[in-house]
Amino acid sequence: MTPIPSHLRILACAFSALVGALFEPRPGIAQPAAAAASQDGFSWTLDAAGQGLFAAHAFWGLAQTFAPTAGYDSRGAWFETYVRPGVTVRRALDAATAVYGGVSLVASGTLGDDVFLQGDTGRVLVDDAYLGVRRTLRGGTVIDASAGAQRYMLGHGLLLAVGAGNGYERGAVTLAPRRAWGNTAIVRATHGPATVEAFWLDPNELASSDTGTQLAGGRAQWAPDASTSFGVAWFEVLRSTAPYPQAPVRLIENGRDGLAVTDLHARWAPTTGPLAGLSVSGELAIQRNDRIAMKAIGWGGEVGWRIAGLPLQPRVSWSPRYFSGDQPGTPDRLERFDPLFYDASPATWSSGGNGSLAFYNSNLRVDRFRVDLTVSPRDFVNLNYWNVRAAQADSPIQYGQAGRLVGQGGGVALVSGVPVRPLTQELYAEWTRALSQRVFLTAGFGIAVPDDGLKALVPTGARTWVGGLLNLAYRH
Repeated sequence: MTPIPSHLRILACAFSALVGALFEPRPGIAQPAAAAASQDGFSWTLDAAGQGLFAAHAFWGLAQTFAPTAGYDSRGAWFETYVRPGVTVRRALDAATAVYGGVSLVASGTLGDDVFLQGDTGRVLVDDAYLGVRRTLRGGTVIDASAGAQRYMLGHGLLLAVGAGNGYERGAVTLAPRRAWGNTAIVRATHGPATVEAFWLDPNELASSDTGTQLAGGRAQWAPDASTSFGVAWFEVLRSTAPYPQAPVRLIENGRDGLAVTDLHARWAPTTGPLAGLSVSGELAIQRNDRIAMKAIGWGGEVGWRIAGLPLQPRVSWSPRYFSGDQPGTPDRLERFDPLFYDASPATWSSGGNGSLAFYNSNLRVDRFRVDLTVSPRDFVNLNYWNVRAAQADSPIQYGQAGRLVGQGGGVALVSGVPVRPLTQELYAEWTRALSQRVFLTAGFGIAVPDDGLKALVPTGARTWVGGLLNLAYRH
């Protein structure tokens, strides 16, 4: 039996002690000391979670087909946990100027092996560490400049949302507690409904897969009211060693270096009138890199409707997405979309519950249907269905996935990806119970059924990937 590292034992004991403290009887939930500190320019936060997971037939049998000697075990159970304490401060220098800052740490770990066969590991690392200054000019324009490790999201999170790597040596791959960029410089000017900003971002990548990526750009947004916003952004990857896969199984060295992106995003969600409850949002990204003859596109949107007059107050939504894949017939060009640092949670841009661990948002065509239900003031249920297809057949879905020789035109050709586009159909159901204002219990269960594309790759029969989780979380 593999011994459990001491830092993970300490982390597990700390989480157990925290859970015990949360359920200890106390007179009320309010935190008057913390509230008073917030009024004085100081506030603190504490997030913590423990999550048990299991999986059966992970990756549908692909590992057994294409790496039969690796001995991959597609069944397993593991436990993830993290604790994130943080503090923020703000001090007014005069009536027009204030300085602020924040620091947070994340201690995370995994006990047992996850689906990537990574386990019994974890790290305690700085997440946020930033300083900023905010000044209101005559005429009402507000200038805000900040730098350091902090969170930043562009648009709705299609490309730039999670600035830190999770999983592997850091543990907690599905909880993904780290989100702050490793280093940033952001200058923002706001006047009424208009905002313009410039940003430089350096992601906090995993030490085991650090590509040295840095990017910079700018954004403009118009938000005439709380229900409406329109934005446009442009940025460029200043340097990166991240390779790009190209059909059939070629890797382009330093492919991301020099990538230029134009991003458009919008949202409309009226709160009054006959259309109250409707929400429409979308984001479009156009990518170019003349150095490697790359041109790619990715887009996604959501149309949702909250029907407050019906029992359970259902919100139903449809979210179509498209991320271009490389065309095998154009060896001198690359059309594969780079999802960069997107938000991969089931409620946002993931391409499945279980499938989010296998599919990155590239060479995919996805439709997600979701229903959110308010069962009681403390109980919430969401039901998700994904139909996932490849945007381009015989083209990498990940990095040369399923490279193989096939007969073609009387000869033999090297291809990758899937021969036909349907990949999976997946159902994921999740129930959350608010045990208190700060403590939440969540159970989730997902079934990812292989479709014709995956079935064609597994001659012994692709299996249905089943997975589930039980999560206890505290948020302050």
